[in-house]
Amino acid sequence: MIKDKQLEVAEIVSGESYENCTFLQTPEKVKVSEVNFVGCTFEQTDLSEGEWLDCTFERMNFANYHFEKSIFYRDHFNTCNLLGTDFSNNGWKDSSFTDCRVDYANFSESKLTKCAAKNSSFKETYFRYVEFKSGFITKGCDFDSTSFIGSKLKKADLSKSEFEVLEVVPEDLEGLIINQFQASALIGVLGVVVK
Repeated sequence: MIKDKQLEVAEIVSGESYENCTFLQTPEKVKVSEVNFVGCTFEQTDLSEGEWLDCTFERMNFANYHFEKSIFYRDHFNTCNLLGTDFSNNGWKDSSFTDCRVDYANFSESKLTKCAAKNSSFKETYFRYVEFKSGFITKGCDFDSTSFIGSKLKKADLSKSEFEVLEVVPEDLEGLIINQFQASALIGVLGVVVK
């Protein structure tokens, strides 16, 4: 475990853990694998086109950071602030969010394969034109006013999470898993009037 250091991104060592470290700006695209980050800071807010494999991010603040066109495989975000973070055009696989704030984030035009979220807030987040492969399992999350426009929701499971309103279109709802109480929030999208 490396603690309380100021480091170049190029100095990140695969298989290492970093706690309360600060990583300086770099002109290079970030490529990191098998690293645990705890309470660390990246001075550079534009981390687009990066590659993050088998990493854990704990108590990290990536609010309003840019990760466009990045790859996240087998990564885990725990107790992170991802408010307004731009994850658009990303490739995600076997990754998870736990106890995170992901409100107003943007996942548009990304591919999510076997991803999950638990006890996290995704209020007003954009999942527009997202390809959900092998489902998207959620539990204890808040998806109120989240936009899924253009995303086929087959096997996406929101039944153990909550929302008052979702931004969706009828043709994308086939196969979406919800509970009986959530059905009333979506019935208007289908043009049904309840008296």
